Parts: sequence; C-alpha cells; structure tokens
Amino acid sequence: MKTDIRKNIKLSNFSTFKIGGDARYFCEVNDENELIVAIKFARKNKLNFFVIGNGSNILIKDEGFNGLVIKMSMKGIKIESKNENFSIVSVFAGESFDDLILFAIKNDLSGIENLWNIPGTVGAAAVQNIGAYGVEAGDFIESVECIDVKTFEKYIIKNKKCNFEYRDSVFKSNKNLIITKVNFKLNNYFVPNVEYSSLKDIFNCPTNSKDKKNFDAKEIIKVIEEIRKNKLPDWKVLGTAGSFFKNPIITIKKYNLLFKKYPNLPKYEAGQGYAKIPLGFVIDKICELKGCREGKVGLYEKQSLVVVNYGGATFSEIDSFAKKIEEMVYKKVQIRIDREVETV
Repeated sequence: MKTDIRKNIKLSNFSTFKIGGDARYFCEVNDENELIVAIKFARKNKLNFFVIGNGSNILIKDEGFNGLVIKMSMKGIKIESKNENFSIVSVFAGESFDDLILFAIKNDLSGIENLWNIPGTVGAAAVQNIGAYGVEAGDFIESVECIDVKTFEKYIIKNKKCNFEYRDSVFKSNKNLIITKVNFKLNNYFVPNVEYSSLKDIFNCPTNSKDKKNFDAKEIIKVIEEIRKNKLPDWKVLGTAGSFFKNPIITIKKYNLLFKKYPNLPKYEAGQGYAKIPLGFVIDKICELKGCREGKVGLYEKQSLVVVNYGGATFSEIDSFAKKIEEMVYKKVQIRIDREVETV
C-alpha cells in the first residue's frame, strides 16, 4: 500500500497557532497500513517523525521539522457494544472530538458533553487527557488501541494502564506508542455534570437534587459554547493553542504559605496532600499581568492561561514571551509552571 509523502509542506497551515516552518516530509494517514508505511519510510531514510492531529496543542519552531510529519486522518465512529447502563463507542484517532460528542448525543449517550468545543482529535485527547468543566477524557475512556513503532505490534491498553492524570498519560512519556483508536464507555442515559462553578451558577442544579431543571446534553453544549465564546479567543481568527500553561499542583504546605500572603488565592483538591491553584488568578491578581502584550504576542485579555498570536508572530517571539511569564510567576510565588503545548 502506498502512502502519499510530500516534500517541504508549510506547517503553519496545520497548527491553530498559525506558526511554524516547513516539514521536510509530510503525509496524511487514513488507516493503520498507511501509518506503518509512513513509519517504515522514516526508518529507511533515517528520519525523525512526529504525529499530529488538528494541530491545536503544538507550537512549531520557525525552522520547521527536518523529518516526517504524519497527520492522523483515520476516521470512523461505531457503537461496539451496549448493556443496560453503558455503551462502548470505538472512535478512530483522527476523528474530531466535537464530532464524537455529536455522535453521542445523536445516540442518546452522555458523559463527555462538558468537553465540547475543544478543537482537537480523539487521539490527541487521549494523549493529553483533555479536561474542561469538571470532566476529563480519561474519565470515560475504556481502553486505547495503539501501535508500537519499534515492533509494529498492536496493543489494547486498558484505562488503568493509561496512567491518566492532569493533562498527562502514558502516551506522553512513551513516544513509541501511536494511538489509532480510542474506546469510550458512555452512559446510555443523560447524567448531568454541572458541579463546575460556572455551570452550577447557570443551571442551579445540584447533582444530588431530585428536582432537576429540565435540560439535556444539547443544552449543556449550548451553554458551554457560549461560555467559551465569551472567555476564549476564536482560534479560527487568532493564532492560539488554547491553554498554553497548566494550572500548577502544589503541596498543601506550600499552598498554606502562599495563602498567608495572598488570602484570596483559591485552591482545588488534587489528591491527598496536594492542591491545584488557578494559574489565571496568579497571573492576573498576583503578577498583575492581565492582558500583557509584547508586539504580536500576548496573554488573552479574558483568560491569562491563553497565549495569543495576534498576527505574524514567530516561534521565537512566542517562546520568549512565555518564558517571561514563567519567570515572573516564579519570582512572585516560587512555582515553576509547565506548558500544556508541545514544541515541535
């Protein structure tokens, strides 16, 4: 089977940041056989390779990528099995996550609707363990199917072995595993999750209440789309990868020390002995950097976790700006913050 491998393809066209030089080689793969052909091509020509989805969580260097970029375009969604309470839905890695949510709603399945309007693919969602409004993808992933690029063996990795954590998974650390399909375990009936503060305020519907407002998953995604529209930039207009930085997880001891100095600093539970703090609060209220901008690069005025390319910015300008934010946060609160975006 032949895979169409092209030369010198501009990668800025495949990144929501709208930044990046050329890929020496580039191809799209529509099935596992094409993926294997692409990897064999890279091996034969002693090339590094990198797999992308919709390019919504990557920052590509100005010099581009001197290897093979593989765009995952495998498509297909299917209900594999169903019992009284749950359905297993298998989804190829190149499917848009929004399309998966729409498929679920169409088939009266629920659980992942809070992840609406995240511009990524299903495969990338599992790698990153995307999360929003009180839900993470890993909460509903039953298993992940992947190929080991060294042996070309196929594996099915169950949820517990995926090591899903905050914006993390085994697939981030083990680059030999390329996800081809993700199997989701979804509810056969609508189970609302509106405990996240901004949703709770709108729906006024405690999950323990029997007198719930009459709404459904369609209403959830409608509300979330409106929230995101008012809070985040339109990636089709402005270059962005969404949240550029992770919310830091620190020890309770560290939090208590910060709380003495900054008594309004919020926290969220992050496991025994740990707390997650909202980095946006630190950047806005403590570092006083809300809406900070340098030339073509800046923090989005409505959400400081989001770095924006206002037009024509380079990788070097984005990287330099982000480093300054990281240094300022460390200077103020002595916390080293991590990036969500992956550099290519």
